[in-house]
Amino acid sequence: MTSADFASLVILPVVIDAPGQYRTRSGETVVIDEVSSKHAFACRGVYPSGQRDAWHKSGRLYFGQLSNNDIVEKGKTC
Repeated sequence: MTSADFASLVILPVVIDAPGQYRTRSGETVVIDEVSSKHAFACRGVYPSGQRDAWHKSGRLYFGQLSNNDIVEKGKTC
């Protein structure tokens, strides 16, 4: 992946900025317990099922495509 590939992620707003509860595009609550300000998929958290995953600080789960599991906003208890 080149630096040009990351350009689309760099211009996205930061959604994950602190540990806490966040809501996915599909409405599921995810608890983020590890946050990174780098342009990497290094914000880590867990779904209610116990499955762990990692997101970009913009909330994207995958590079170059939207997903129902993208994080789109902080949860109401944050």
